[in-house]
Amino acid sequence: MGEQAPVIDDGELEILAQNDPKKIICQICAEDLTPMTIIQRDCHYDEHFEGPSRASGSGSSGMTGGTLQSPQAPKPPSKLSSMRPRSGFRPLSFHNTSPEEQNIFWHSGMTSEPPRNFTPGLMTVLKKALNRSHDKGNTQRAWLCMETAVYIQGEHWDRTWGCGYRNYLMACAALMNQQLQPDYFPLLDTPSSPGVRNLQILIERAWRDGYDEEGAKDMDRKLVGTKKWIGTAELYVAFTYKGIPAQLVDFELHNGVEPLLQWVLQYFSGEKPHRKSTSSTVSERLLGARAVTITHRPPIVLQHAGHSRTIVGAEQVKGGIIHLLTFDPGRRLPPSIRQAGLKYHDPTRSGGTQGPSLSKKVLHNVLHPVETMKSRKRKSPEPQGGSPKRKRGGNTGSREVIVIDDNDDDHRKVKPPSSSNQSTFDALSPADVLKVFRLDAKTLNKNKKYQILYFPMTEPLSEAEKLNRRIVTSEKIV
Repeated sequence: MGEQAPVIDDGELEILAQNDPKKIICQICAEDLTPMTIIQRDCHYDEHFEGPSRASGSGSSGMTGGTLQSPQAPKPPSKLSSMRPRSGFRPLSFHNTSPEEQNIFWHSGMTSEPPRNFTPGLMTVLKKALNRSHDKGNTQRAWLCMETAVYIQGEHWDRTWGCGYRNYLMACAALMNQQLQPDYFPLLDTPSSPGVRNLQILIERAWRDGYDEEGAKDMDRKLVGTKKWIGTAELYVAFTYKGIPAQLVDFELHNGVEPLLQWVLQYFSGEKPHRKSTSSTVSERLLGARAVTITHRPPIVLQHAGHSRTIVGAEQVKGGIIHLLTFDPGRRLPPSIRQAGLKYHDPTRSGGTQGPSLSKKVLHNVLHPVETMKSRKRKSPEPQGGSPKRKRGGNTGSREVIVIDDNDDDHRKVKPPSSSNQSTFDALSPADVLKVFRLDAKTLNKNKKYQILYFPMTEPLSEAEKLNRRIVTSEKIV
């Protein structure tokens, strides 16, 4: 085993160095993880997050405000309104990585291949797994966020610890590839595209302009080039500084997590909370309610002390029990599930979520929203002598993919689902798929304080509105 030497600097705990390239060493307790499988390593790190820590090989340490404290380190004050990870622990490791690697970004509207830690197409995989679970009588109803959401897991240089940065990238990937608010794209892409280093620069710039004075002081007004954790408060600052409307909601849960679960369910479904039921209501059956609905809602970010996840949907199962569906950046996605997602996204295959021409049209519409609206007004609602246009159907067993010709929007070709995509998913167990993405009440009950960052999808903020949001505020639910 290579030499690991903890470096104590001004009372702050520095990440353990790993000098032996042939070994995988836990960056908290220095245990050798080389013999473990990826899943076992994930569980090992989860123990640090969810349970008593074994930092430094002995003793215990607590998490306050998202920071892992050594027994000797003074505990910083905790404040519910921000749940901000403190600057005492330095988790990211930028050694041997270039600025280009640290700023890699991709969204599903791009025609280039996704980077190795980016996985599109998973909303389709989730939808199919939920439908099969519904057919077996387990899932009653489920609501998913916009289907362009992308799963982004940590890279080798920010494994597990870069959750705040990865959640930011996942939110950007969804917001930059949607048509409800096309102006979000240039706001997020200018003057530089999203990235880990670019986010640090953005937050520091916002601090200099008077945003979140309290947070800036907590971070010593220095983020660029450091390995400090960030939380939902910093993401709120980044998005509102860019002009993207965002809101924070604090949950202080003393009697269980039901208020949090109901809030998320209502966010994605648009339905008011109702009493638990073991079967669909008569009105739902008469209205032909779908078991699984993909909505236009963007994903949300859920933060607790020490970790954050992107929530992409909510599922209601037998007995009215609610599960959250998550993209956890600290979890390594099983290769079989990633391959299934890539199959559904691949623009060269029929049955993918979108083809190359559609990708180009999405970007064209985003970059030129006024021109797009004018073009639509000039077109007649139905071409003379033509058959009705085919629209994306709601059949859960198969999907029709509409390929749009850039030269003529009125001539559309419909391709049948790909049998290879179907066989790829058939090889997966729906239960195993859902196990990767489900977050249940038992796990949530391990924490009493949560904070949610969500996007109301309203018009971009004016300069006056941006100034009014320089102070981080949140709604509180007890």
